[in-house]
Amino acid sequence: MRYVIALDVGTSGMIAAVYSEIGELCYSSSEEYHNIFPEPLFVEQEPSTWTNSAISLLKKTADFFKSIGAAPLGIALTSQRSSLIPVDKVGSPLCNAIMWQDKRTLQECRFLEEELGLSWLHQKTGLRINPFFVLPKILWLKNHHTAIYRTAHKFLGVQDLLVHHLTGRFVTDWTQASRTMLMSLSTFDWDPELLDLAGIGTERLCTLHPPGSLAGGLLPRVADIVGLPSGLPVAISGGDQQNAAVALGVIKEGVAEANTGTGSFVLSYANAPVFDPNCRIVCQAAAIPGKWVAEAAIFNTGSIYRWFKERFCPDLANTAFAYALMNDEAKTSPAGANGVMLLPHFEGSAAPYWDPLSKGLFFNLSLGSRRADMLRAIMEGISMEIADNLSLIQDLAGPLEEIRVAGGMTRSDLFCEIQANTYNKRLLRHKNSEQSSLGACIVSAPALELHPDIDQAFEQMASKQYDLFEPQSEAASSYSELMGRKKRLYYALRDSNIFSDFAAPITT
Repeated sequence: MRYVIALDVGTSGMIAAVYSEIGELCYSSSEEYHNIFPEPLFVEQEPSTWTNSAISLLKKTADFFKSIGAAPLGIALTSQRSSLIPVDKVGSPLCNAIMWQDKRTLQECRFLEEELGLSWLHQKTGLRINPFFVLPKILWLKNHHTAIYRTAHKFLGVQDLLVHHLTGRFVTDWTQASRTMLMSLSTFDWDPELLDLAGIGTERLCTLHPPGSLAGGLLPRVADIVGLPSGLPVAISGGDQQNAAVALGVIKEGVAEANTGTGSFVLSYANAPVFDPNCRIVCQAAAIPGKWVAEAAIFNTGSIYRWFKERFCPDLANTAFAYALMNDEAKTSPAGANGVMLLPHFEGSAAPYWDPLSKGLFFNLSLGSRRADMLRAIMEGISMEIADNLSLIQDLAGPLEEIRVAGGMTRSDLFCEIQANTYNKRLLRHKNSEQSSLGACIVSAPALELHPDIDQAFEQMASKQYDLFEPQSEAASSYSELMGRKKRLYYALRDSNIFSDFAAPITT
């Protein structure tokens, strides 16, 4: 039997998983970490948390291989997207990473919109002008930390940082590059006009390769530390969401995925670039080279559940199965959460509203509201936000027959039932909820000589086991009514300038 290590670098934690050539998950280990919130709108992370976690997890994985008397064919690396890390010539970060959820670049986004317009940049990159993406972050460094901007040897993403740490090479792939707002969606190459706008040349960015390409071999000094062979091939599988889409079978029309980790990401397959006239849905490179995905992103979903656990469930702090107990508690609240509703915009809204000033809200609390109601309201609020985005994707890319889900929160049957009823569609949950790591192995299987091509890798490795959740007509009708209430709540707050008023400092 042959094996590949998948290193999946998420926002809240990192997973090292070992998959066999038939897609069997043979081993996994994980480590958690946290973002830093130095001031309002700022979301950062210390880059060493990623490099340290990678080394720690690879050590544990090497011990697993020693225990079974086998060796891996290589490492398939996938990661979160759209964060920025300026580094020096040896790859050392010059400051904390500016994370994808960060909103400090509102002024830079206004400048881009005034100079270029939403539509022009959307047609060129498939993206929407928003703090989410990398170009505004580079402009912010240029405007506010000129010394770092000028001295930075390279501007990296999280995957790029780890690739350099493991192999010593500065390379990235099309899926990661298509989140920077610097790559042309039609050519899969850095765009000269956008580079000029950023004031940088291609020499300050990573070399581009198709997803699934070899980045290099494991450096001898790293190999000695972790206990894996020197020169072990490291492949760049690309963005975590594009990889999850492959593993979930979003490789044909009519199927979409809703992956709920720290945030939620809704993706559907596209044979050609898909452009939204209102720039609400983004389009980017797929993990299958030469293809595309339409995507809607929601910043905070699973992170809200984690936040609620840490702030309001102190009785579960030392419990090994805290989330399972929270899920059971949520079941005691009926559909509609006894009137409690969540607006899940804790760090602003991406699709469908693209409102960086919007904030999270538990609405309609009363003295009779219970913790169970708030837990269920979190699940329902997340599902309704995803449903909004599925509706947009269907308008652009065509009807969807089924939704396939993955991510930590989908381990809850209740959450999956709520999703099926909110979307009013058949919902499939694969047995392995961590599909990004499996997708990374499928995408990189040819480069790591596990399978001859992606089609055969998918056929051999993709999970055929899943749980099916069918919508119930009465419940679907109830959630359709709740959706209307949720939209009226959001627009009432936005149109009354409540969000912008609360974002302004209080004058004394």
